[in-house]
Amino acid sequence: MRYDRYGHGEDDNAFYIPENIRARRQRMRERRRIDVRYLIIAAVMFAVVVIMNIFQTNRPTSSELEKRELAKFPEFSIESLMSGKFTEGINAYFADTFVFRDSLVAASKKLDSLRGYSYSLGGGDDFVLLSPGVSKDNNSEVGDILDGLHEGTADSTEAPDTESDRSETLRLSKTSLSLTVGGGAVISAESDGTLGTVTWHIDDGDVVSLTSDGATATLKGISEGTAQLTCSDGNTEAKCKISVTKVSSGGVDNGDTADFMTNGLFIYGDAVYSQGWYDENYAGDYARTVAYYKQIFPKSRISVCVIPTSAIKIDNADVKEKIPDQTAIFSRLREIIGSSSVNFVNVYDELYAHRDEYIYFKSDHHWTQRGAYYAYKAFVESIGLEATQLDDFDMRVLTDSYSGSMYSYTQDERVKNFKDSVEAYLTKKKLTMTVTDRSGSTSTYDSAIMTWSQSYSAFLCGDNPYTVINVPENPQNRNILVLKDSYGNAMVPYLAENFGNIMVVDTRYSDINVATMFADYDLTDILFINNLEAANSPAWAKMYLRAAGVAVD
Repeated sequence: MRYDRYGHGEDDNAFYIPENIRARRQRMRERRRIDVRYLIIAAVMFAVVVIMNIFQTNRPTSSELEKRELAKFPEFSIESLMSGKFTEGINAYFADTFVFRDSLVAASKKLDSLRGYSYSLGGGDDFVLLSPGVSKDNNSEVGDILDGLHEGTADSTEAPDTESDRSETLRLSKTSLSLTVGGGAVISAESDGTLGTVTWHIDDGDVVSLTSDGATATLKGISEGTAQLTCSDGNTEAKCKISVTKVSSGGVDNGDTADFMTNGLFIYGDAVYSQGWYDENYAGDYARTVAYYKQIFPKSRISVCVIPTSAIKIDNADVKEKIPDQTAIFSRLREIIGSSSVNFVNVYDELYAHRDEYIYFKSDHHWTQRGAYYAYKAFVESIGLEATQLDDFDMRVLTDSYSGSMYSYTQDERVKNFKDSVEAYLTKKKLTMTVTDRSGSTSTYDSAIMTWSQSYSAFLCGDNPYTVINVPENPQNRNILVLKDSYGNAMVPYLAENFGNIMVVDTRYSDINVATMFADYDLTDILFINNLEAANSPAWAKMYLRAAGVAVD
């Protein structure tokens, strides 16, 4: 029998399906079965993840990768429900505590880097990393990357000094140590068994100063030379050789080639550095915003501290040729921001003069509090006040093994080995600091530095909407309002040397209308503190205008 191409034969009841059509239909049926299996598998996996997220018992409270506190479950109220803030809070809570979140974020950043994307990073301090040609409008969303607060201190354990409780093997966390004059470090006594009461001794107090608290000793370089630290438990001794050198006369030039990354950071030697970009239009927005504050606060002195990026430390000519010239950038900023009504503080020259010192972290995008001191000095001297000498503060090393935010930004394994010291310079004046956190709760402290913290969040207790510091022995009619990003956290504690009342507003987390709140307040000074990137970001100009009651998009 013969068939046409459609399978119809001469006999109307005869029908033949060609082999190729039959095979094609079979493949389609199998493909449908496979698709259904995949859908079932995907649905089961999705359901498992949803159930894990809903019923996970130990939800994380902080992100090690992003160095920040995660969102908390919001408190319910009719007002928050009607405004939508309650549901927004729930969304943020589940998004922040999503299972495997850190792993997914890390993988995403690595993929972006491998694919050559230049992406901007919005941190809790809006630390944006901008490459030429990247629109800064992409950085208007302010994230929440914060250094986690590590409660507790490295307190020692003292046991009765009996033979049975003596150390089986006494040793120190370091057997040799190199310091620069003015730099510090901490050393701990350790044991394989129970650590008994220990005593500390330095053989040359003119070279190294020593303060101890049980099993922990804090050391500070005083002058060039060598010294030996001895720790004893009454039975055995452990020693550490200490070398103190003067700082060099220049910045960083170790002859290595810089490794530039797609996000504007670069690794050079044993540190990660950030570059400083400039945009005339956005810097102009920032300048006009600052000038507007002078209009609404005509009796207050307006000052601006723009902080250079860590690349200011680089002295290697080959590397400097590949990065923007911050000297030229700050010269231009001084022209457009500084005026007869606005005091543009010369922070750049002060930090550049001390670029050989430990003024920026190696593993974190912030400056150290030593770096913040030089900005404080430049500011108070610019308004006719006297800066307290750095040696007059009580210097403490909170930790010498701090690992900051740069690993989360770079995802480079080398950065895991970059460690920093968190040095704190405490005022000797009595003060009270009241902090209003993002939940609206208030806490009061007798210091502007949380010495129990082992991260950058030690300063001002981290980023919070509103903070007030009162120093009774200072003139109570000398009042300052500080508008800042997180670079301001390390600098504000120094202001307790000169001002009676210090009000700090972080506009990223606050809905305070400063124009109304401080309209009748006798503000002698208003100080803006921002890193260079924030001063080139339209997001910050908009936030400052909103805080002054101006409606902006």
